Amino acid sequence: MKASKMVDRKSKPIFRYLLLILTTTTSIHGFQIGHLLSTCVDACQRGCTEIRNVQFDRDSNNNNTNTNKDSLKVELKDAQDPRSALTKADCAAQKVIVGALLSEWGDGLKIVSEEDDTDDKELAAALVSTTFTFEPLNRDMFEDDIGETADIDPSEITVFVDPLDGTREFVEGRLENCQVLIGIAIGGESVAGAIGIPFPDGDLSSDSTIIYGLADLGSGVIGTTLKRGPYPLDQYIDGVKYPRPHHATGDSSAGVMDACRKAAIKKFGGSNVIYGGAGNKILAAALGEVACSIQHKIGGPWDLCAPEAILKAMGGKMTDLFGEEIEIYKSDAPPRCNERGYIVSPPGSEALFHDALVAALIASDEVKEYRKELLGESNAL
Repeated sequence: MKASKMVDRKSKPIFRYLLLILTTTTSIHGFQIGHLLSTCVDACQRGCTEIRNVQFDRDSNNNNTNTNKDSLKVELKDAQDPRSALTKADCAAQKVIVGALLSEWGDGLKIVSEEDDTDDKELAAALVSTTFTFEPLNRDMFEDDIGETADIDPSEITVFVDPLDGTREFVEGRLENCQVLIGIAIGGESVAGAIGIPFPDGDLSSDSTIIYGLADLGSGVIGTTLKRGPYPLDQYIDGVKYPRPHHATGDSSAGVMDACRKAAIKKFGGSNVIYGGAGNKILAAALGEVACSIQHKIGGPWDLCAPEAILKAMGGKMTDLFGEEIEIYKSDAPPRCNERGYIVSPPGSEALFHDALVAALIASDEVKEYRKELLGESNAL
């Protein structure tokens, strides 16, 4: 399927940095960003298909039984945390995404996935022994937009995969929150990625939507037309019940998150709206559904890489909870980097808004204490 044309952006600092890497790298075993992004988009589509297949079987099994018990089997990686849920859908999407990318590019491509475990070693061995075979991925979706480039040194590239962002929401049947995330980091910075939405209408009534982007260059959509943005979701459209501006968070009851919600509303007015899934919250800001998205903790770089790249491709901004750049993609990322969370402001909002939001949050006593715990007394001052 041919991709829709990328929407150009005026400012392209990261793309210029990318071109610098491209023109100074001569490795014949390197990657071209257009080809790599194209295969990630194709793999993202395949991951969505696997998740939809699991949901189809789930619906069929539930409809064919006389009990109200859900047929979906769920494993908790952390018995005390429902957000650590792992299902057949996660595993199926993981295998098809990682397997197809490894089959296409070989072990020269570094892939880091949320579900990395012994299954990946078994998958790699199966690929070598041809136990699993995959249809070749499409490398040529973006020939018209990016064209031929020099190679990027493989050592500069990491692909971060979250095969099912929003597993808890999948288990609970809140399917509209679920996403497949495949992000490309170069030199420790989020540069490109694809977000797959397996259930654009919250069920199986329409095909998947894939949003892709190259930071500061442009973004596009494949599949079902994107029906979201720039207005609030239907459940938050009531301006009396949910006055604007809307500040998106998850449903965490952590004290630092309560403080963040209160600080944002005190500074800008409006109300808090709940979104499931890290990628879904970031996409909400990228599409202009909310004035900002805030989260104090994430699972890992796979949660952020794809949505941050697409956010930047659309003109938005992301920092960690303390207003610093996102460092989690780097090989030498600071300790507990995932606990620095993120703040996202949408395209079209002034930099002053993002800075004012950061200032309001870090002025809170709870956020100060949280920062002190993470960074230490001297760094937090």
